Amino acid sequence: MENKRIDYKKYKLNVKKKSKVGSKEDLVKMAAPKAAQVLYNIVTIGPRLILRSAFQLLRANIITRILSAIVLVSIDTYLFVRKRISLKQYLINVALAALLLVGGTAGWYAGQNVGYILFQNAVIGIIAGVIGAGVLGFGFGAVFEKIIGKFVKDDTADMLEICNGVFCNLAEKYDLTEEQAEKVVEALQLDPPTIRKMYASPDKTTFACELIEPCLKEIISPPCHK
Repeated sequence: MENKRIDYKKYKLNVKKKSKVGSKEDLVKMAAPKAAQVLYNIVTIGPRLILRSAFQLLRANIITRILSAIVLVSIDTYLFVRKRISLKQYLINVALAALLLVGGTAGWYAGQNVGYILFQNAVIGIIAGVIGAGVLGFGFGAVFEKIIGKFVKDDTADMLEICNGVFCNLAEKYDLTEEQAEKVVEALQLDPPTIRKMYASPDKTTFACELIEPCLKEIISPPCHK
């Protein structure tokens, strides 16, 4: 029986995008090393030297954050030089790295000072600083991404627009049912490396077609298993 006319534009391919700002797991990764260092000092160094260790950690924190920002920018610079990301994506990423540095450092000192003032305890102050660094660092970046996303399309949005256009054309060509279209969208959760490869491709439409069509064919005619 012939399928009714289906609006395939309502089916959108997505990217398993891991924000540079980070997820909940990233916040844990940011906080865990410093928290672990505090606990380790409590157990192995003893109460008399905890305060000295705390001041050493405070001095080292800004250096660590600057180095982290440099590493992030270096990676983005490499990708930009290799033409794996666009200039606008590069500038967005550099701005995000700067916000992570500023927000994380501000959160660290604000949290540490508030914690120490309220509890008069260096260890609690450091824990509060770790939390503040994670919250402000994440918050600054998340707000920036949300605002900039309303005015500028990043590489992911550009590549997804091409992929979704190709998907609509292929869906019409193969006369997919709604169920089949949903399965293709679920199966084709793209990832950032694929998006970068697509951006670097000289023919992005062909790249998208070669990516989507095999998955589409497999769903229409799944392989037989004996």
